[in-house]
Amino acid sequence: MVVGGALMLTMLFGALIAYCLARYPFPGNRIVYYTLVAGMLFPVFLALVPLFFVVDQLGLLGTYHGLILVYAAYALPFTVFFLHAFFRTLPTAVAEAAFIDGCSHTAVFFRIMLPMARPGLVSVGIFNFLGLWNQYLLPLVLNPDPDRYVLAQGLASLAVSQGYSSDWSGLFAGLVIAILPVLVAYILFQRQIRDGLTAGAVK
Repeated sequence: MVVGGALMLTMLFGALIAYCLARYPFPGNRIVYYTLVAGMLFPVFLALVPLFFVVDQLGLLGTYHGLILVYAAYALPFTVFFLHAFFRTLPTAVAEAAFIDGCSHTAVFFRIMLPMARPGLVSVGIFNFLGLWNQYLLPLVLNPDPDRYVLAQGLASLAVSQGYSSDWSGLFAGLVIAILPVLVAYILFQRQIRDGLTAGAVK
């Protein structure tokens, strides 16, 4: 639930931001883009303490909603960086023809440009899914309630507890639960991942 909600927010806002930065020149365009890219270089460890207090003051500490928002913000810089280069490679003539036919900017984005960018969207969606699915540090700090543990926290707690007992079946069952969605996603979308990585590389 947490990864799915964060992934939807990240893909929606990441695609909107990347498209605007790639297609609409405006004062400060490069500043906004490089600020987002710089977010990829900022270690999450340095942001944990202020992030904890911000989430706490918003009343979202220990909630899934707070974790979804933090996950989305954490994955947004990479999404914008990836999709920005992809949107710049899409043909401009198609969008211009749609504008001539009377399409609005919103309709051109959702009905024309977004479907054309599907390989890139699938690729960055898979990468974000893997990164968020394996996230442990953020939920450890922002989700301290054992009753609301996400899967990574539950597996870590299970692994620690199994060090002092012999219930290996429970540990391996948890590992299968963690591995299975990632394996299924890769098997289903491996062609789209490969196509998406190469589609935005050349014009």
